[in-house]
Amino acid sequence: MNHSFKIKNKGWIDISGRGDATSFTHSTVISKDGTVIGYKSTGRGPGVIVLHGALSSSDDLTHFAQELADSFTVHVIDRRGRGISGPQGNEYSIRKECEDLTAVQEATGATYLFGHSFGGLVALETARMNNLFTKIALYEPGVSINGSIPTTWFPKYEKALNKNDTYGAFAFFVRAFSPVNSMKLVPIWYLKLILRIMLRKDHWKHMERLLPESLNEHKEVGRLDSTFSHYSAIEADTLLIEGGKNPESMGSTMRVLDQTIPNTKTLVLPKLSHLAPNNRNSPEVVGQQVKQHFLS
Repeated sequence: MNHSFKIKNKGWIDISGRGDATSFTHSTVISKDGTVIGYKSTGRGPGVIVLHGALSSSDDLTHFAQELADSFTVHVIDRRGRGISGPQGNEYSIRKECEDLTAVQEATGATYLFGHSFGGLVALETARMNNLFTKIALYEPGVSINGSIPTTWFPKYEKALNKNDTYGAFAFFVRAFSPVNSMKLVPIWYLKLILRIMLRKDHWKHMERLLPESLNEHKEVGRLDSTFSHYSAIEADTLLIEGGKNPESMGSTMRVLDQTIPNTKTLVLPKLSHLAPNNRNSPEVVGQQVKQHFLS
């Protein structure tokens, strides 16, 4: 597939004010459908592209990027629909996400790739269609096998969004993904109250604006349910990382991927949850493991 891309709008920003090791350049490319895709770059050395998950942006993986920056030039993409990138668009699909990733890869020349959650699914879908990356690391990619990632929450979530009841929408999401069975019995009104108390205002504002995008992304996860056999075409040396604080369904998914992708290594980090790569969790632990994989 032939593409024509342009790099635009380079400038310096500093995420934490701690000097060169944590300074990011800001760049954009134009994806195949004309959407602007932005990314932040830091470090020096071989190129690594980083893809965040749902309800996240490049801002959530800056600390993770800094763990790699002493050995690699790290490019953290704002996937379409957030940050410095353009909107998802009316014809959104994971194919467009793959085109966005391809645009950044062609602009940067990066041959290493990290994906978290939905970003991991984008990484897998891109890697199966071309051979752009020699090494891939995935932290709990958002791959659904036999309905392992639920979809029954979609209608109530969407109805709540249409009423501008964002806490209600997120409550349906939280209840659907909770590993605790008793959570399914918690009334939505009560869960909304708990979320209002527990979520920090700045963190909630960051997620709230991404609730519509998250629905579209999870619809793609559902559409791709049980299509994992396609990943047998992936040639890259792939590291599969799982946190130990997750439902057994995640472990089952990782085992299936390990059996399907030809060149894999698996790693379980017992004390980590699904959000470990994000700034508020354990990005340094995941980052060190990813670095070792890319350096090996």
